[in-house]
Amino acid sequence: QPGHILYPETTDDMADAKAVKAAIKEGGKKGVDLDGVCAMGGVTFFNIAVDTPNGDFELLEKVMEGANAPVDEAAEERKGGAGAIGKLFASAGEKQLAVMVHVPKALSEKLSLKEWTETTCTAVKGEIVEIGEEFAKFKADADADAGRFPLKMRDEVIAAGLELFRKKGLIPLGASDSDDVNYADAAGVEW
Repeated sequence: QPGHILYPETTDDMADAKAVKAAIKEGGKKGVDLDGVCAMGGVTFFNIAVDTPNGDFELLEKVMEGANAPVDEAAEERKGGAGAIGKLFASAGEKQLAVMVHVPKALSEKLSLKEWTETTCTAVKGEIVEIGEEFAKFKADADADAGRFPLKMRDEVIAAGLELFRKKGLIPLGASDSDDVNYADAAGVEW
C-alpha cells in the first residue's frame, strides 16, 4: 500500500545473533577474569557458572570461544585470553544443565579432560555428549519429581570440580576462607 511503512519483525535469526553476541561477550569477560586470577595466584583450573547460554550447548560453545579468544591489546576493552587455562563452564536452563570442559594439552598431565569430565558428570548423574582431545560436553536433564533442578545441579558440578582440585593439589596451599586475598573472589569467579 502506498504510504504504508513495513517494519521488520524480529526474527529468530536476529534473536539468535543477539544471543550469540551476548554469549561471546560473557565469555570474553570471563576469559579476562580467569587470566587475571591465573596471573595473580598461579591457579590454572576453574569451575565457572555462566548465564547467557541458559542450558544451550551452541551458546555455551560461544562463551568458550569468547573466553579463549586471543586478547587484542589494541582494543578498548580487554576480552578473552584464557586459551591456556583449564575451565569448566556450567549453564543451567529450564530443561537441562549444559556443561563444557576445556583442558589445554599443556595442562593435561595435571588433570585429564576425561577425569574432570567424568567426575563432575557423575556428581549429577549426567550424560557425556562429546569428549575430544581438549574439549568435552555433558548434560544433566531436569526432573523436578526426582529433585533434579539445573541450578542446583550446576552448583553440585562446581562443588565436585572443586573437590577434585583439592584432591589433585590444584588449589594453592593455604587457599582457604582465612586467606588475606581470595584470588577467585577478587576476580568475581568461582574455582
